[in-house]
This record gives sequence, structure tokens and C-alpha cells, in this order.
Amino acid sequence: MNTESIKALRSKISIPLNKAIELLKKNKGDVELSEKDFHNENIIEICKITDCDEETARKEYQIHDYDLIKAVEKINQKPVRIGTDKFLDSKIGFILWPENENGELYKTTKRNDAFIATEDFDLVLEIFESVFPMQSPWNNTIEDQFDRIGNNFFDNKTGLLILGKITEIKSNDLGENRFLRELIEWLDDKLSYAHYIVVYGNL
Repeated sequence: MNTESIKALRSKISIPLNKAIELLKKNKGDVELSEKDFHNENIIEICKITDCDEETARKEYQIHDYDLIKAVEKINQKPVRIGTDKFLDSKIGFILWPENENGELYKTTKRNDAFIATEDFDLVLEIFESVFPMQSPWNNTIEDQFDRIGNNFFDNKTGLLILGKITEIKSNDLGENRFLRELIEWLDDKLSYAHYIVVYGNL
């Protein structure tokens, strides 16, 4: 390793001197390999911070001109899509999010809402419908049925009941099983702290 290698690497990527030396030592003075190694480290870091897959991390990292912070912010702004992957282009469906006891959204670095296409939600629709009639938490009126084109508020206790019923669904379809697993994980996580789960139909 020599001074020229350090200068060459630092002209390609904006890094401190000690980081440049560390990368060049690791890659036996190869500037190109050191640059590649640096970007791979950032992609691994993005995956850890955002809990996304490598393909998504790499794509956003490149789109944002290899800026780790901007890539993380962009990924964290994206809504979670839960589905069988059969209806990826669908914009019609249900958006789910957690709220606190005052009907406010939780402040998180990552978006904590999820979108489910109507066709996928049909797999669990009966379960959500089964808990009605139900008392509204905001005006104490009785809601007779699940609203497909508006807000449905499920308190924590009812949410846990719904979650339990979803875990009992059996399917031989790989896509459906993935959808159910992802929905179970999402609900389980949100119900560990949320007072309400809101399901909004955007039909």
C-alpha cells in the first residue's frame, strides 16, 4: 500500500484516512476492490438498519448516488406490502396501521403501515368480519359490519382474537402461506404495543 493508492481511493469515495487505510490493507492495496468492499459494507448496513433485502438495499443505494443515509430514509418511507405476490400491481385493497389510545399514529423511524391487495385480503376477510357487531371506540355506537370502503377500528383484545384465528388457517399454496406468515408477524408486532389496529378499505 502506498500514498498514491490512498489518494486514489479517497478520490473515488469520500471516506476518512483511517477507513481508506483499513480497506486497502484488507484488499492488499487494490483500490478497485477496496471501493467495492466499501459499498458492500454499506449495503449490509442498510439491510441491518431497514430490515430489507439486499436487492432493495443495493437498488436504493445506487439510485441515491451511494448515499447510505438517503437510501435508508427512502426505504423507511416505503409502505410494507403484505401479499401472495400474485397482485403486485394492485392499488386497490386495505391499509392497516397501529394507533394509540388517543387515536394517534405512533412516531417511528420506519413506516409501520401495511398494504394488502383486495384479492389477498379475501383470504382473511371472513375472520375480520366475524368479530362484528362491534362497539366503536370513539362514539360507542354499534357497528354492524366490516366497512370495505372506510375505517375499521379493532382494539387490542379483538386484534389478538383475529390474530389467533389467522394462525389457524391452513393452505397448500406457497404464496398464500407467505402472505399469512407476513400478516401474522405484522399483527403480532403491532399488537405488542398498539391500543388499536385500523383497517382502511380504499376501494
